[in-house]
Amino acid sequence: MKIPGIHNKRIPLRRHAQPAVLLATSVVLLFSFIGSARGSQDAGTRASYTRGGWVGAKYVGMGKAAEVVADDVFAIYWNPAGLPELKNIERLSPDEIREKVKKGDVKGISEEDLLKFTDDSKTKNFFHFAVSAASLDLDREAGFAGVAFNLFSGVAGAGVYSIQSRDIDATDASGNVTGSLNYTASAGYFSYGWAAGAASVGVSLKGLQEKIGEHNYFGGGADFGTIVDVLPFLKVAFVVQDIGSGVYADRREGPARDKIDFAYPSMKLSASVTSSQDFVFAVTLVKKLEQKDYQANAGLRYSLTRAFDLYLGLSDTNISSGFTLKVWNMNIGYAFAVDGVNLGYNNIVSLSMVF
Repeated sequence: MKIPGIHNKRIPLRRHAQPAVLLATSVVLLFSFIGSARGSQDAGTRASYTRGGWVGAKYVGMGKAAEVVADDVFAIYWNPAGLPELKNIERLSPDEIREKVKKGDVKGISEEDLLKFTDDSKTKNFFHFAVSAASLDLDREAGFAGVAFNLFSGVAGAGVYSIQSRDIDATDASGNVTGSLNYTASAGYFSYGWAAGAASVGVSLKGLQEKIGEHNYFGGGADFGTIVDVLPFLKVAFVVQDIGSGVYADRREGPARDKIDFAYPSMKLSASVTSSQDFVFAVTLVKKLEQKDYQANAGLRYSLTRAFDLYLGLSDTNISSGFTLKVWNMNIGYAFAVDGVNLGYNNIVSLSMVF
């Protein structure tokens, strides 16, 4: 068995961002360059547990093609550039306002919706809270809890992601089983995202902790992301995870170690197409710099009503699905996914609330 972490609703378009095409082209070229530069390395990387992605039923259900559609607290993990979307998540979109006006239904249009429609609104203070829990195959569990709130001209967030594996076989240098051990790891995030015209940008700083048996490791790193409105129906996102990430052994447990085990970054290029307010299709191309191959994720979101969304996804070759039910100020989600390690079954639940 492989041990995790060791080897083994949009803002209306203000202007078409012409640099978006250049950005997308540059990212593709960068992927190609790094792929050729690192292609010979296929070893594992430290602190890779942050790549698990068992965060938010919506995003797991969409096959983890989340970087371009992240628009709530879970954006802390997926792409901090999605945090500014929280300023508009509870409001009607321009298309919804137009539709209501055509039907003569103006009762459901609030003053805030109209202010947003004219793009002159000042966002009220808000507080968004979200949690998710995952029961994974092979005696593994993962969880996330986070909060987000408006700060200055952007949105700040803080969260914790954790994962554990129990009763892992421990072996000696010859491969003989010598017993069992437990694995636990966590990452604490502080994130900030802000909008800049047709684009949004976000940064996350994170602290890392791993415990393998009785041995502890600590470290840190950073994530960077951006989302660009290329066209009213097309968005592109670019994310780099684990910039400068690394861990070192707890010096209190043995001889002092000056060496830091650095983690390889991951790069993600994501795009989504919205055919209507009810249908979204997203894809993500993932390049883990220590591996030769790319990974492709894809997902669909279909809104049956304003209160019920369905999801279907494919993470590499593993199928996933799920739904979200909106009740008052809460979003309750569930997702099912086939596990990539042993083709077992994973179940994820999530809850988010706006205050």
